[in-house]
Amino acid sequence: MEREPDMMAIGGRLLADAGQGLDVMVIDVAVMDAAWQPGVRAEVIERVLAALAAACGMERPSPSWWVNFRVIEEGSWGSSGRVLSVL
Repeated sequence: MEREPDMMAIGGRLLADAGQGLDVMVIDVAVMDAAWQPGVRAEVIERVLAALAAACGMERPSPSWWVNFRVIEEGSWGSSGRVLSVL
């Protein structure tokens, strides 16, 4: 979903006031409930950001890129007319 620059802020500063050239991106990683320890979550987030930077030909990820790591509870994920399970 696109957001207007006056609806987002980085470091307490509206993007509309931050000048031109900011590349805002929000990535939503949704996974089925399992053993997602904090270290594993951090590694997934870091790898996603590194892959995006590499794909964009950048040395490092932009500070205006965000990754959300969401865990979907067991029984709350479905496809093809049925509920899926990690079990």
